[in-house]
Amino acid sequence: MACILVVEDEPTIALGLQDDLQLEGHSVDLVTDGASAEATALERRHDLILLDIMLPRKDGFSVCRAIRAQ
Repeated sequence: MACILVVEDEPTIALGLQDDLQLEGHSVDLVTDGASAEATALERRHDLILLDIMLPRKDGFSVCRAIRAQ
């Protein structure tokens, strides 16, 4: 089982991804904005991050750069 961080601000897409991944047996953390995504990714190790690009508070490219820098 993988620990997956889903970063998506569109509720229907986010919940669909979360439901499908959990049905496959994965642990899913769901956040809806870039600032929360960065904080969550830095406080807990994830096997995979599904990261939207256009997010509120901080765009996906900035989040990716910040995570990789750590």
